[in-house]
Amino acid sequence: MAFLRQSFGGIVGKNSARDAATLGARLIVARGMSVVTLIVAAWLVDIQAFAEFGVYQTLATLAGIAIFLRYDAAIVAARDASEARIAFQICLFVGAVLWLVFTLASLSSGALGWMRGELAVLLPLSILARGGLRLTFARATGTGDFKGVGRGILIQSIIQPVALLALVLSQVEDVLCFAIADVAGHGGGVVYLMWRQRHHLRELIQGWSGAALIATAGRWKSLPLYNLPASFFSLAFIMSPLLITPMGANAVFAGHAALAYRIFDVPTQILAAASTPIFLNLRPSIQRRTPIFGRFMMIGLILLLGAAYAGMAELLLLVGPFLEGTAFAGLAEVVPVIAAFHLFVALAAPLTDSCALYPQQRRLVLIQGLALVGGALAAVLAVTTSAQTALTALAILAGLRMLAIGELLRTLTGISHHTFAPVRP
Repeated sequence: MAFLRQSFGGIVGKNSARDAATLGARLIVARGMSVVTLIVAAWLVDIQAFAEFGVYQTLATLAGIAIFLRYDAAIVAARDASEARIAFQICLFVGAVLWLVFTLASLSSGALGWMRGELAVLLPLSILARGGLRLTFARATGTGDFKGVGRGILIQSIIQPVALLALVLSQVEDVLCFAIADVAGHGGGVVYLMWRQRHHLRELIQGWSGAALIATAGRWKSLPLYNLPASFFSLAFIMSPLLITPMGANAVFAGHAALAYRIFDVPTQILAAASTPIFLNLRPSIQRRTPIFGRFMMIGLILLLGAAYAGMAELLLLVGPFLEGTAFAGLAEVVPVIAAFHLFVALAAPLTDSCALYPQQRRLVLIQGLALVGGALAAVLAVTTSAQTALTALAILAGLRMLAIGELLRTLTGISHHTFAPVRP
């Protein structure tokens, strides 16, 4: 703990460390409320609804990642305010076009019977809300507004579970409750951050220049060419337990896996939300001439977070015997492996986003692509052996993926260190 405190404080400074700690404390309170609400909702809905919403959530998240072709990362990594404004405008233009494409595809799927009609209508709204939240988060992170990021996530974390609880108590169908609450939660965060940034919105959408847009898009062409596929591969792998488990298990087991995934997704989101803005602000610059990330820090984070996830899994296992005869009976079967999977996902999240700040993106695509290929092999295991075997394979793959991304970031920060090192006479 002392080593991590010293290393972290030396990297980000006391003010940023304090802001990150405040952000983490707020998220713990909000996500704790989310867990309680989720458990209460699980008593009131069919367990199979968690699995069905898992597929919907996967589609919405994948589209939300792609909607800006990853140019939102350029807002954070921009060299100055002018380039950040142009990157913001690129996101608005590209996002509007792709959102219309996604909307047409979703409504067409509903009309053809490939998707439930109500979900086909709600999916474009979820994509819009998620995309808006990514864009406003990128703007706040780029300006170092940790307080705004924290409050935005806090608002989302409160509105979404409260809306879910209110909906499950009404006559709305189970899976629609999750989808509507998803739109409400993300939309609430967008509204707050837009209000917080209201004084800068006019300057962000003024002064459009086609030449400047093309030049900035060309400078950051590695984002749509390499980082976008890498982000797709990453998110598809992260969500793979929700898609693979129903292939080799009955609806009850798939529902338990989806519920455990949602429970452990809470601390994962807390850690990612609290640490990612800090890592994203560690831009390579002439002012920072020391490597940002190293193996000792990786080992310390693995031990610290590993103990936290193990403790949470142990708590769920201890209450397992008391759940016999309820809808939660059998949840203990999937808890250890889902906990391990989410531990490695939580560790990899800020490292992955940090790699987006460097021009070298090809190795990141390779790492994420190999992880997704492994996920496809796990799907084969789910069909040929069992869903439990497939989940175990996914947890092992998540660990290997995390180590590979950590090594990549260590290499990239080393390159930055040598690039900005003083030239000897």
